[in-house]
Amino acid sequence: MQLPDPLRRTIWGCRALVWLASWLVPHGQRRAWRVARTAQLWHWCHFLADSGQLSREKKLELARYCWGLFFEAFWARYEREGFLRRIDQVRRAPATCLTAIILLVVVIIWGGGFVPFARSLFSSAVSDPERVCIVSLDGKFRRFRSETLLDLTSAWKTRKFLDAVAPYSWGPGKLAAGKRMVPILSARVAPDFFDILGVKATLGRAFESGDGQSCRSCVVLSNELWALQFKSSPGVIGRRIVVDGNEKTVIGVLPRNFRLVSSSIGVWTLLDSASPPFTNFVERIGAVALMKPEATEARVESDLTDLSENAGYIFPASLLVVTSAKAEMRRTLVSYVLFLMLAIASAVAIVYARRQGAGLGRAPLSLGQRCRWWAFFVTKSALLLIGACLLAWVSIHSVAGYLVGSVYPMADGVALWLFLILSIAPLSWSIHDQQKRCRVCLRLLGIPIRIGAPGSILFNWSGTEMVCSKGHGVLYLPDSEAKWLEGDRWNNLDDSWAGLFRAE
Repeated sequence: MQLPDPLRRTIWGCRALVWLASWLVPHGQRRAWRVARTAQLWHWCHFLADSGQLSREKKLELARYCWGLFFEAFWARYEREGFLRRIDQVRRAPATCLTAIILLVVVIIWGGGFVPFARSLFSSAVSDPERVCIVSLDGKFRRFRSETLLDLTSAWKTRKFLDAVAPYSWGPGKLAAGKRMVPILSARVAPDFFDILGVKATLGRAFESGDGQSCRSCVVLSNELWALQFKSSPGVIGRRIVVDGNEKTVIGVLPRNFRLVSSSIGVWTLLDSASPPFTNFVERIGAVALMKPEATEARVESDLTDLSENAGYIFPASLLVVTSAKAEMRRTLVSYVLFLMLAIASAVAIVYARRQGAGLGRAPLSLGQRCRWWAFFVTKSALLLIGACLLAWVSIHSVAGYLVGSVYPMADGVALWLFLILSIAPLSWSIHDQQKRCRVCLRLLGIPIRIGAPGSILFNWSGTEMVCSKGHGVLYLPDSEAKWLEGDRWNNLDDSWAGLFRAE
């Protein structure tokens, strides 16, 4: 019998989808499944055609049904109930929890640009950090002229323990970016500043000894400002920019791991005795020097203090401080570690305060099971703290770069304080998650059952019971965590209960 053209096309389209979907069905059931679905669709199409209902809407309904056969064929092969049960087992497993947290941390690290920052903490652009030292003058120096700083360091020419010395000063500045002024930190240094440190520019060149006269209007950019304002473009070399109202020419970009003096300094210019007063704030003047082999930090500090006093510069006790470049980099790293330890100590205090209410440490376990229990909790909490720390750092730096367009001077400090606040949420989740895990296999408990009545919590039980899918035990969680009421309780199940649980 010759079928009408629209009906023939519809039937052939349905048969083609049934044939494709049937390949997901197990081999022994494939033929019967294909014949049954084809016959069903054949009768359906003929009924619609005979009744005059083979419209566009009905064809779409047929198409949705045919595409849905792929899911039906998939479940015919993999058994829907068993597949969902296996997925649920994977979701509840402790390894899944740790894997998800690790993946989250990795995404934050690679997506937030934390890797270059971490590398810069453990490397240095200074060629010889053992011999290089930083002479810092702690305190506030308002309207401290560049010529005064140059006179002070010139008085150190007769030093005993230094081969070379170059002064620096830095403070707040402005960079013209289109129609707005971007707040930055601007440093002024002697021409041989980078020669003493042995720092080479990533792009272009740094200042050299002869630039005092020939390159007065030159400027060197930090790596982070170069990325934020100039999109890491190599064409920035030779470009004219406006810093503090003065036009400058960019001659170089410093490496990412150059963090001496201050990691937040955006532009570096030359000290000029003819420049106007340079206002600084809080530890913003000093010098870098190259120590002789026999020199020590204490000897250099004593020698420079005497030379300064002989030149008429009287500083309060302990104002002039000399530290090696290696010690300075180590101190920066230690400050981060100490703050993280403070956050961890706070986290331990939170856990200890909540351990009774959360049922941590009260489960009747053997020594091996107890060690496994606490090892999982500590590992999970540590990974969450690392993720919170990285998220705080990425958030503050991203917001500062987007809103300000430069490196905010206190970005790292603000990020650490934000981390201290953010750490509360993951730690609370970690305690909550640990509370609802089996004390034996560490799987998330399931089958929650409400028991008791909320209105009678003072006279009877009222809470939720959850069971381990492996049959290890039952956990009772009360509706109220008040310590004067009954707390959560874990009951181990012996082998007599094994028949009630599905063999897995």
